[in-house]
Amino acid sequence: MSDRLTRVSSPAAIDDDLAALWRDAARDAPIARALMANLVVYRDCPAADEVDLSAPLEGVPIDEVIERHPSRLIRLHHGGRADPGAPVGATISVLLFDTAGARFGVEEIAVRSSCADASLPSIVRRLALGDIPTSIWWTEDLSRSTPLEALVTMGRQLLYDSRRWADLRRGFLALAALAAHPHGPDLADLNWRRLTPLRQALAHAVVAIGAPLDALDPRALGLRVRHGRNERALAWLLAGWFSARLGWTANDEWPVTIEEQPDGEAILTVSLGAGAITATMTAQHVLVDYNGRVAPFSMAVPHESEAEAVAAELRSLTYDSGLRDALAALAARLTSSGSL
Repeated sequence: MSDRLTRVSSPAAIDDDLAALWRDAARDAPIARALMANLVVYRDCPAADEVDLSAPLEGVPIDEVIERHPSRLIRLHHGGRADPGAPVGATISVLLFDTAGARFGVEEIAVRSSCADASLPSIVRRLALGDIPTSIWWTEDLSRSTPLEALVTMGRQLLYDSRRWADLRRGFLALAALAAHPHGPDLADLNWRRLTPLRQALAHAVVAIGAPLDALDPRALGLRVRHGRNERALAWLLAGWFSARLGWTANDEWPVTIEEQPDGEAILTVSLGAGAITATMTAQHVLVDYNGRVAPFSMAVPHESEAEAVAAELRSLTYDSGLRDALAALAARLTSSGSL
């Protein structure tokens, strides 16, 4: 980002103040107004807390995302109360970028709300622009701050990262309920995205030995997953994916062992069929070994920053049936067993 123009505004004057900022931004040279979507970034903020709306969000690469996927950015700092109401404060900005000689700007609107959750859709509709998709980026720990149904069901997409979760059971159940909602958004989990190379490698691996994944016998599979430190959510997402692909029901015996393996560079190590196939994912590659039966193979793991991954998900806007099926399988398992 090359520059940022910011001013304190009021909820009623946002549009007029943005027009003035754009005039200031174009005073020295022409600037293009870039716009591909509405992006609502949600932050929990208790109603009694003071908020500096001009300060960047710590640990959230918003500017890097917006440079890659220009959107009208709506930062929503919300702390719920029982009564409905309008935003109580606003700060507006125009973020200026100069990339490869192309000078463009993106609007950012930061608002403070301390009202009933049911008021949020009207707040966002007032600020969002029509005829372009709206995505909700839930930057909080979703297992502790459950997505507000009134807000997320008005968006086309809900973006989150299960790697941040402190309580996997609560997080998986909350997402499964949202996935089943008749007006639920498309789900985009950055952690599920990280799992893509391993899922692709495993699907190819079982075909290579003449056993398509959907045809495997769960009872003979003997799935064992070992995960690195802080990668437990990734291991359970993989187990949910297997469960959905193989049609395990909640009443079936759960033929999966999940354990931590904190040492070494491996993120996940998966063994199938008592070690007949072993796949190991690191930050660089996925290596699949067939225990001498077939020549091993490897796949590269793309390196993505968080900003690159978020921007890619915002561009794709796809219905991910694999993720939804995995969440449904995990929810069924949690409902029947009560724990992970």
